[in-house]
Amino acid sequence: MSPKEAKVLVIDDDVAFCESICDGLRMEGYQARSAQTRASGIEQFRNWQPDVVLLDQNLSAGDDGLAVCRELVKLNSETKIIFATAFGSYRAAVEAIQAGAYDYLSKPLDLDELYLSIRNSVEMSNLEQRERVSSYRLRSRKQCDTIEGDSPAIQEIRQLVKMAAGSRATVLITGETGVGKDVAARAIHRLVGDSGSLITLNCAAIPESLIESELFGHEKGAFTGATTRRKGVFELADGGTLVLDEISEMPLQLQSKLLSVLEECRLRRLGGSNEVSINVRVIATSNRNLDEEIAAGRFRRDLYYRLAVITIQIPPLRQRLSDIPKIAASLLKGLTGGTITSLPAEQLKSLAGYPWPGNARELRNILERAVILAAGGLPDPASLLQATPQQSTNPAEVTGSIRPLDEMERELIIRAMAHYQGNRQLTANALGLSLSTLRRRLIEYDIT
Repeated sequence: MSPKEAKVLVIDDDVAFCESICDGLRMEGYQARSAQTRASGIEQFRNWQPDVVLLDQNLSAGDDGLAVCRELVKLNSETKIIFATAFGSYRAAVEAIQAGAYDYLSKPLDLDELYLSIRNSVEMSNLEQRERVSSYRLRSRKQCDTIEGDSPAIQEIRQLVKMAAGSRATVLITGETGVGKDVAARAIHRLVGDSGSLITLNCAAIPESLIESELFGHEKGAFTGATTRRKGVFELADGGTLVLDEISEMPLQLQSKLLSVLEECRLRRLGGSNEVSINVRVIATSNRNLDEEIAAGRFRRDLYYRLAVITIQIPPLRQRLSDIPKIAASLLKGLTGGTITSLPAEQLKSLAGYPWPGNARELRNILERAVILAAGGLPDPASLLQATPQQSTNPAEVTGSIRPLDEMERELIIRAMAHYQGNRQLTANALGLSLSTLRRRLIEYDIT
């Protein structure tokens, strides 16, 4: 939020003071409004949603500034409140801070001190919002946003990524689990060069009862536990990119609201009455066949058409084995800090003879384990494939062993459940699934 975007509400019973301060704030680049009573101040606070409030501690008609402060904090704890009073004292300052004020100034105001306090409060709000945004990002390791490989399929995907980056259209990225849909999404965001954030929300990882609030935010009191107003990921990603991962897992009853937000570029927080304008680049990903989901009544056809303005289908790794050397080199460089950037030809040949049911994600996991086991030496990821039943160095044997994906997935889940003695959380972690997704797979495949 820049100063020109920050909104300051002045609540003071002195009309001349309000006009003077608002004129000064506008000259400094802020948006400014004023109110002379508690009632009008609360009303403007609700409707205008300012970022900073300059509040007089002693309003007319017996209104207590401390009580007004507490009321404003309950409505939105993210707004910074600066007290201004002609009756300054240490005790009053302590009471103001305890009531939720960000800062405390004495009248007559020193304008330089006021502007500094407002700048600091805006910067603090920015820091707090960036901290919330960062909670949606993966922190375990640096994420790659480069699409590696020279196969015809990858070259076509690069062209589609450039096309998507040059448009504001929504993008749908499809493909099996682990093929690199997130990499393509990050590549689009990087090429766009947006100053805004890139936020990813896994639709399968959020309980159905909370996903609407996570997407669109909520007002205080919207539901049990909503003790304050909270922005959703659409607002947090404003000016940037929002990736809706596993969009096929979004509850059907929420898909119509998502469609409306995408079409109108406006949203209404859960429990709210005011609409909020948003400017977000939306990318959706899915590892399921959405045509089949539509036919089964689990996904809205109109939402599919709205999302699939630009569609990028990423093929599985087994269909582009020639890309393995470049993918492995990039992954090794990141895993070893650049000390290892390639593998011997014999090992690459063995890797190319494996069907890769887990795609590029499985390749990364095997390389990471190989680097750890090598303890600083040259890793041998090919040796980790020897215990894998699906491995074959004969391409004809590989083709002959391929079975329907849902059949292989069911068998893998059964094996993992047996290995972890029915512990669903451990099974989900081992398979790289969220617990809610695993539960759905167990029901779908009739696994008890």
